[in-house]
Amino acid sequence: MMKSKILRAATPALCRHWLFTSSVLILLVCGCLLGVRLQIPSIVYALLTSRPHPLLQCDLLFMQVVMEKQLAAVSLPRLDQSILHLEPRDVKAVALHGLNILLLGVCEVSVIVPTLNEERYIQKCLSSLRKQNFDGRFEIIVVDGGSRDSTVNLAGSVADKVIIYEGRPVGDARNFGAKLAESSIVAFIDADTVASRNWLSSIKESLSCKGAVGVTGPTLPYQGSGLDFLAYRVATGWLQKFSMIFGLPHVAGFNCAYRREPFMRCGGFEEGRTLSEDLALSLKIRHEGRLLFNKRMIAYTSTRRVRRYGYVRLAMFYLLNDAIFALTRRSLYYPQVR
Repeated sequence: MMKSKILRAATPALCRHWLFTSSVLILLVCGCLLGVRLQIPSIVYALLTSRPHPLLQCDLLFMQVVMEKQLAAVSLPRLDQSILHLEPRDVKAVALHGLNILLLGVCEVSVIVPTLNEERYIQKCLSSLRKQNFDGRFEIIVVDGGSRDSTVNLAGSVADKVIIYEGRPVGDARNFGAKLAESSIVAFIDADTVASRNWLSSIKESLSCKGAVGVTGPTLPYQGSGLDFLAYRVATGWLQKFSMIFGLPHVAGFNCAYRREPFMRCGGFEEGRTLSEDLALSLKIRHEGRLLFNKRMIAYTSTRRVRRYGYVRLAMFYLLNDAIFALTRRSLYYPQVR
């Protein structure tokens, strides 16, 4: 039996008119219990007309409550909104989830892990998240891009939510996971990356600082050589810190965390890109507050890309990409490793 709920993005079914009265009552009661500000006129309109409508914004907790219980059909995002339709069985599930929040407390951090054919690495990644030195409640959301191997099944035994979101770049997948997050902090780590034991506690510590909106830390090679360690230390340690000092931050997307509200306000990772989506976000969100570097927020990533392409070729590739991005806001196509 899989622990998580596996959801698939799909076209939503139409609401039935006979659900109108009960659905409005459910929304009002749950909104009061969970502290959600509901857009009542829009909700009434959607239920009366039975047409796809932005019933709830994706950053509302109620949306996430229903999603977690696999009670809603969610369309692929259109105009940066997802559409939710209620079904009769929503009543029991929402009530139970509300009780769960009251008893266990609110989720403090949502960790989003994008995947695509990562059966070789995903178990180590998720296992490292479950072994955190962290006293608070957190959730793991895996967003899969349409894996053809056993990634989804492996993730389902550990993650809290597994979302199938096919054919989209990694930035789009991260954003989609953030929309379904329960907490006010969204953290991102890649499937071929392992979190250190203090990864989550470091995130919470940094984002508790006044004015902080984002944080990153060193990303070191997993089972790499001395040369690998030095290269990664320079690239994800010293250069990231210097980029923040000079006001042109580049926070790596495979090891970072943000406060959800400013993250969503900026539009998240720039969508449609296979490269530099994290750089584009860094340059936008710097205007929302402080970006921090926490040396205890260590993650260990695979060196598979280096092994395939070599340091010289990758260094030239990244330099050329950064120059193109600075001049045109465009980026190169990221070389594949799968």
